Amino acid sequence: MKEELYQWVKNIAVFYILLSAAIHLVPDGKYEKYVRFFMGLLLLFMMSTPVFSLLGQGGNLMESFRANFAKENRIREQEEFANLQEIYLENGYELELEKKIGASLKKRGIGLAEVKVNIEGENLKAVLCLEKKPTPQEERGIRDGLLEDCEIGEGEYEIKISEPGNRTVGSVSSVGTASGSGSSSGIP
Repeated sequence: MKEELYQWVKNIAVFYILLSAAIHLVPDGKYEKYVRFFMGLLLLFMMSTPVFSLLGQGGNLMESFRANFAKENRIREQEEFANLQEIYLENGYELELEKKIGASLKKRGIGLAEVKVNIEGENLKAVLCLEKKPTPQEERGIRDGLLEDCEIGEGEYEIKISEPGNRTVGSVSSVGTASGSGSSSGIP
């Protein structure tokens, strides 16, 4: 009993040393309250362990803590996996849609330098980088092709003209006539 009490006091002393070190290592004062809160919870746990061990519940407390921690960890991992899976599906759909757009415009004889599709939730935005400024007839062909083949309506795409020597969507100038929205998409 005396040895257990000595070990308990020693653990609390080490805890306070670690608490002081953690508070001094926090880079910004605004996080200090979170560190103190977490450390306070740990202190409550450390203070209650001798009481539970005296009542014969020390092992049950630790086992319950481990089980709850493992359960929370599994739930967090499942959520992360679901989010990661959703990201991969969106990226795959974006790439497939880019290929479909390229094939649709090629079928209509429109020179496409590059296409970039961005999906954020329910919003879809496509940036078409053409090799030359489209004629009004080509613009109608683009609009009809995107609607028929890819189910992309006006306002969901933007047409840009490729600058000579640059083949990236980020370095093009906008035509602004076929997008329907008149605003830049913000897609890099």
